Amino acid sequence: MIKVGLILYSVREEMAKDPIATVEKVGALGYKNIEVCNHNAIRDSGCGFNVPAETLKSTFDKFGSKVVSAHIFPMEKANLPEVIAYNEILGNHNIVCPNGRFTTYDDLMYQCERFNKTGRLCKEAGMTYLYHNHYHEFYTINGRTIMDLMMENTDPDYLSLELDTFWVMRAGLDPVEQLRHFGKRVKLLHQKDFAWDSMEPLNMRGLTPEECILPAEGAGTDGDSVYAKTGRHADADEAAKKARRIRNTAFTEIGMGIMNIQDIINAANTYTDAEYIILEQDATRLESQLVSVEKSMEAFRKYDGISWDN
Repeated sequence: MIKVGLILYSVREEMAKDPIATVEKVGALGYKNIEVCNHNAIRDSGCGFNVPAETLKSTFDKFGSKVVSAHIFPMEKANLPEVIAYNEILGNHNIVCPNGRFTTYDDLMYQCERFNKTGRLCKEAGMTYLYHNHYHEFYTINGRTIMDLMMENTDPDYLSLELDTFWVMRAGLDPVEQLRHFGKRVKLLHQKDFAWDSMEPLNMRGLTPEECILPAEGAGTDGDSVYAKTGRHADADEAAKKARRIRNTAFTEIGMGIMNIQDIINAANTYTDAEYIILEQDATRLESQLVSVEKSMEAFRKYDGISWDN
């Protein structure tokens, strides 16, 4: 059974105020499998809040919790040896690139080379390197999705997937089908839920992935070759910019929205090697992020095929 976890991005406002107190509250709630989230990797090779690895580990140890993964951003500017050393102290073996920006085919191939190099270094240290998707990885270049091209041009020994099922759905695709498609390449899952009363459309930009065409190999960036099927004039950065402008109304706590989470759990257990399904709550309408993750924890308990152990 896939194990439930929590990424600390879900309580990032609380972490910014008092990281140790927040870690203790998360542990007291009963989350045993923790993914740290470092969006300050240029200045801090740890968890992003200047907490020594020994302190973070001992705090989680008090509650029988452990760190099972770490988001590191910006990954390309992080000090990888220091990142690895920090996570070795935590006992964590999963290092995640949480986001990427892709323009042309040549750019994607260059980044695939970087993924392979970073993944090889992680593997040599006994760790797994993973990529976490949003929706723009399902746009197409030369008739193929960025995600498929990424998987085909990286070594499975050096790059795995942390598949975010919410963003798969926002790309207009079925998360269950994508879990089947990527199969054993998926080692971790991110799960949230889509609000039934969202002010945003379910499908980002209101387009299918086939309609969101990025520049092909050798194409210019003047907009003539971008989103060719729609006739829209935009540059390839617009997808990433709009992803950052997602309105909070799209998100809700687990079990409160429209996603078929039981089917996702079943597919993960059937088709993938995913060990953890990790709650990532980007935004909440509740009074606090801690209340939000507690509500999601309660809702998670109604599903079959999951475990709370570590």
